[in-house]
Amino acid sequence: MGTTDAGLPKNYRIKSGTIRTSIQPNESISSWLIRAALDCGTDPLTFTGFYWDKLRLWTYDLDRGFEPIQQQIYSDICDLSLNGMVNLEANSLYSALKRINGEQTLMKGQAKWVLPRSSRNRSHRSGQHYCSCCLDEAPYLRNEWRFAWYFGCLKHQTLLDAKCSCCGELYQPHLLSADKRQLNYCHHCGEMLNHHSDLLSETEIETLQILDAVFTSDLGLCFQKQVNSQEYFIILRYFINLIRRGAIVKSSHAIARFLEQLGISQGNLCQPKTALAFELLPIEERKNLLVNAVKILQLSSEAIIYAIQQSEITQKAFAFENYPSELDSLFKHAREGREVNRKTIANKPKINSNLSLNRQWERLKRQLQIAV
Repeated sequence: MGTTDAGLPKNYRIKSGTIRTSIQPNESISSWLIRAALDCGTDPLTFTGFYWDKLRLWTYDLDRGFEPIQQQIYSDICDLSLNGMVNLEANSLYSALKRINGEQTLMKGQAKWVLPRSSRNRSHRSGQHYCSCCLDEAPYLRNEWRFAWYFGCLKHQTLLDAKCSCCGELYQPHLLSADKRQLNYCHHCGEMLNHHSDLLSETEIETLQILDAVFTSDLGLCFQKQVNSQEYFIILRYFINLIRRGAIVKSSHAIARFLEQLGISQGNLCQPKTALAFELLPIEERKNLLVNAVKILQLSSEAIIYAIQQSEITQKAFAFENYPSELDSLFKHAREGREVNRKTIANKPKINSNLSLNRQWERLKRQLQIAV
């Protein structure tokens, strides 16, 4: 591991010796690998290819951690770093989100509350979210920029970006060349990332502050009752899905009436174009859903019960998916509703609605963009 691969071009040779790049607080794993490569005078692809040539690391989501790839990489990096000062296990998304996601949720497949890379080989089709002001102050990637609920920067009160403001290309710092010594540059046009983000409203800032406090303290108020962060985020996810459902039903539907009683107008709801999982939605759609869902969780249990009774919503309407058991005490106040026996017609032709066709079209466009 300490020798130089003579087969590599001279400009890209990594000298044997110790890596002196230290890990920053809350820095993502991919961020450290990029900075370590640039500090060695080489690009990230060559850097990882030199030490772990058979693994093609950048085809994985490295921020999750090396557990699904090879546990030994943690020890490799610790041995390579000065005085063994770099231990990346605590900086993985697996470790960061274990408290709210459980043991195995980040190991395989789509992870809850993690923005996906949507990778094709080494190219990411979702783009790395970032705050350009933060990168100017300290050029490294923060783990919270990968959290699905983290749509803005609390320090600078701006919406996160995922594209370069100069050329419009997605921000993919792992593709930076060796001559760019910092992460606040675009790999495509080479320009520094500029400040052009939209400012957050007071409601959006308050939403982010509440979610950040719940996550960091492991405690939150849900309907004026104290719960741990795992319970809070489970309930939050249910109401996000309830709001998504309320955005597409008729205004006379029980869910729409229930949300109206809670002070959430159907006209102010953002209807996701693709109907994909929450983590796959654009930042504007996620922001709208989070603001309204957190607004519901801030209400008292008495306000929820009153809205249930006034809207005459049934327990069956709430059971569109398995809801958390913590909500049983509230939803028991809903009417049971009547059982309706519907006749089935054999060989009935399937006709997709306009909404369904539009969603299929949006998903197809997204897949075509990833395939390019």
